[in-house]
Amino acid sequence: MLDALIPDGLDPETLLAIDDHGASLRYGDLDHLKKTWASKVPGRCLVALFCSNSIESLGAYIGLHAAGHVVILLSGKMNPAVREDLVARYGVEVLVEDGNVTLVKEPSGGLHPDLSVCLSTSGSTGSPKLVQFSTAQLVANAEAIANYLQLTPVERPLTHLPFEYSFGLSVVHSHMAVGATLLLTEHGVMQKPFWERLAEATSLAGVPFHFEMLLRMRLGRADLPNLKVLTQAGGKIGEKEARAIYALAEEKGWKFHIMYGQTEAGPRISWLPFSRMEENFDSIGEPIPGVQLDIAKDGELVVRSPSVMLGYAQSRADLALGDQLGGSLHTGDIAEEMNGLYKITGRKSRFIKLQGNRVGLDDVENRMAAAGHNVWCVGRDDALTMLTEDLDTDRVRLNAVDLFSFPARSLEVRNVAQIPRRGNGKVDYAALQAMVEGTI
Repeated sequence: MLDALIPDGLDPETLLAIDDHGASLRYGDLDHLKKTWASKVPGRCLVALFCSNSIESLGAYIGLHAAGHVVILLSGKMNPAVREDLVARYGVEVLVEDGNVTLVKEPSGGLHPDLSVCLSTSGSTGSPKLVQFSTAQLVANAEAIANYLQLTPVERPLTHLPFEYSFGLSVVHSHMAVGATLLLTEHGVMQKPFWERLAEATSLAGVPFHFEMLLRMRLGRADLPNLKVLTQAGGKIGEKEARAIYALAEEKGWKFHIMYGQTEAGPRISWLPFSRMEENFDSIGEPIPGVQLDIAKDGELVVRSPSVMLGYAQSRADLALGDQLGGSLHTGDIAEEMNGLYKITGRKSRFIKLQGNRVGLDDVENRMAAAGHNVWCVGRDDALTMLTEDLDTDRVRLNAVDLFSFPARSLEVRNVAQIPRRGNGKVDYAALQAMVEGTI
């Protein structure tokens, strides 16, 4: 269980986390949480936990996990229709939200003994595909992160990333592994309380969007006496922004690390140390401890790691399968290696990332069609464009934002008179992308 993360000899009065409301959790509370949630939810159940960055949610996660349940971590803001579909698809037995427990059905078994946590592959689309992990896989990644970032018990990370998101969960786990204190917050970069909490923090982790906003909000002028480290993952950061953060870090005496990962890998795969960044802003860096990277004959990056997921699940039956990958993950990214550093040069399939959440463009099209909108999607990280023959683009956009909870600034809907197609009748996505970028 997660207590495997906790360092030996840690004072039980050490603060594990403090949230926006001043509620707190101590490392010595973990045994009480285990007993509490074992009592609230008897047996071994599949539990959907709808999360917020609060002591209540974090305590429920730790307690449910320690009590031996399989926990699906989901956003408390999930679209109701997507939520209902997921609960039915996987035969979820218990719902936990805002401290309330709802019994959906009696436990039906069929959960592999190694299975402990499930995450969605896409926080934005609410894709029904889940990523399955054992505790050992999550612990291995957390310990590797704590190792390469040289985390210590005095760390106080501003934990603003949702912990149902793999990057956010890795921040929680890796700091638990050294007995540090999490500063949980629901506030965003544009809000004053975010900066008030950041003034207390020693580190901040974010996706490219966050760093873009931090620069616009004049990060360099903020009074941040405790800040030491900035870490970025969740998609490729623009070189302009990376250089600006790097220069600011040099000026302030901070460290800035660029990282690469995938939810399926637990999630961290590689990191670009601050000392090697200046000449390598286009690189994802070197493998983290315990990870081996190989490049297949077709150029695909392959990860071998003790943190690679057990496998995907698309139905209840899949939750009984156990380890299907043996620690080897084909990432779908095309890469090259030079001097021990790796660079992503493309993707094999149609995925982009929006604010760190991986979005399958085909999945978006299918779900929009089911909602009555024919759209065709192209895009790059943090920029999704929907093309439609519907003249009412505002209606399409509003429905898409409602269905997927896409960040509004990352979504554009355009009307086109005719969708370009190839000779075989299939949509010509390369032509669509060129139209969007104005190259044809």
